[in-house]
Order: sequence, then structure tokens, then C-alpha cells
Amino acid sequence: MIRPRLCAALVALSAAVIAGVSAPAATAAPDVPSFSPDGVQNAVNHAVDTAVDTVLNTTGEPGPHRIEGHYFTSPGVPAAAEEARPEVLVGPSTPLVVGPSVCTTAVAGYDAAGNAVAVTAGHCGSPGDEVSSADDPEGTVIGTFERAGAVDNGIILLNENAQVTNSYNGVSINQLGGAAPAHFGEVCKTGITTGTSCGPVFATSGAQFATHVCASHGDSGAPVYAGGRLVGVLSGGLSALPTCQHPLQGPLHSPALSTSWDSVGAEMDAAGGVGAGFRLA
Repeated sequence: MIRPRLCAALVALSAAVIAGVSAPAATAAPDVPSFSPDGVQNAVNHAVDTAVDTVLNTTGEPGPHRIEGHYFTSPGVPAAAEEARPEVLVGPSTPLVVGPSVCTTAVAGYDAAGNAVAVTAGHCGSPGDEVSSADDPEGTVIGTFERAGAVDNGIILLNENAQVTNSYNGVSINQLGGAAPAHFGEVCKTGITTGTSCGPVFATSGAQFATHVCASHGDSGAPVYAGGRLVGVLSGGLSALPTCQHPLQGPLHSPALSTSWDSVGAEMDAAGGVGAGFRLA
């Protein structure tokens, strides 16, 4: 019988809303099968995963594949993050471990009270969840998930050991908000699972807009940008359609739904407290 994960990896039958996934190790090293009572099955699983990974490498996505069951090249750990240690660098596209889940940072900066703050998707955490960077091999706690806002925005209060930046791993944000590009105008996103992908805006409705960019579990909260302007925060997808799991899908995947930055900023200002009056570093 073909394993369900293999089926999902090969024919993209997943129909889940884009959301956080269980946290992997920061190094994303593959698991070594153990020969416990389940050792034989673990060994088979490991062999199948390795074979699938090898085949999909030939499509031009050689890895690292940091989120299990996904075969796009994930962003690696940038040199700037290595150089910042023992502080932990946080900026647009930093992968975050929030409680038991992995998501992506849209942007980091300061609020009107001078607090260091990071913004991700609201469904990524619950109030009080500890937050660390998936790019930090030490797993240092760098903040606390403060709250989820009304437009699926998540506010993280960062600790003093977090160093905020407007540029991270090739993504630079120098302007906040403004309208998303007109229909068929291009935006890009960068997330831990599927890396950087770009595509057209094709629909808007209230606080949200839809784009045909590749995204999946773990990319939630990713910055959606046009040039250096942050226009949105990646929120989800359509549950009736598959997320991006491997490059063999081509364009056959769910559109990505994002919340406009103008709506996110307005929600934080109206709620007050941590995050209100947000500005770039």
C-alpha cells in the first residue's frame, strides 16, 4: 500500500488551509531511523522519504527542505543571523517557532511605546506562547506571542536578546502599507516552506486579497511585498485546493490569501497596547 505522505508528496492531494506546522529542529537535519519496536517501519519511511527527496531534487529545488513533506528549497540561515549571535536577528521572512508551530515573520520593528515587536499571522499562536527563531540552533526564547488580532494578525513582544532589522535573508522592507497592486500586478512572498515566489493579484475583498503565489504550511505570516513595500501578511489559502508541496505541481495549487498591511496596522492601532503605532526599525 502506498503511504499517505508519499501520495501527498507526489500528487498534491492535501486540502488543508495554510497554517503553522509542528516545529522542526533549527538545523532541519533529517531524522535517523531508530530500531525500536517500530524501527522497521521507521526505516522504510526514512528510505521512502529519501527517495522522494532525491527524485524531486532533479526539478531544480535541491533544498534544504526544512518543512517535512514539502520539497521546495527553503531559505537557509543568513550570514547576518550568524554574525548577530548571541543576539537573535528578526526581520521580514525570519522563520519563527511559536509554541508548537512554525510560521514566518512579516516584519519587525518598534511600537509607539518603544517595544520591539514582530508581526506574523494571528492563527500561528496563542497568548503566552514562547517564541524562538528556527534559524537559531540554540532555540533561544526571544519573545512571547502577545495576541491574535481581528484580521488574522499576530503580535509578538520581543525580548532584549532579539535584534530587529528591516532586511533579512534578501528580503528588505523600507515602506509599510498602501494599496496592493492592481489586478494582475505582481507581488512576492518569502516563507520558510516554499521560499520566494511571485505572482499576480487577482481579487480583493475587504481586508484581504488573493494572489497566485506558491505557499504552504509554515509560510503563514510571511511578508507579501511589491519591491520594498510591505503590502500584506500571508494568511491562508482555499481549503478545497491543494497547497504547494512540490515543484511538480506547477501552477496547480491554491491561491494565497493575504491581509493587507493597512488593515493590520489599523487593527493594532485600534486595539492599543503592544504593537500600536508600529514603525520600521
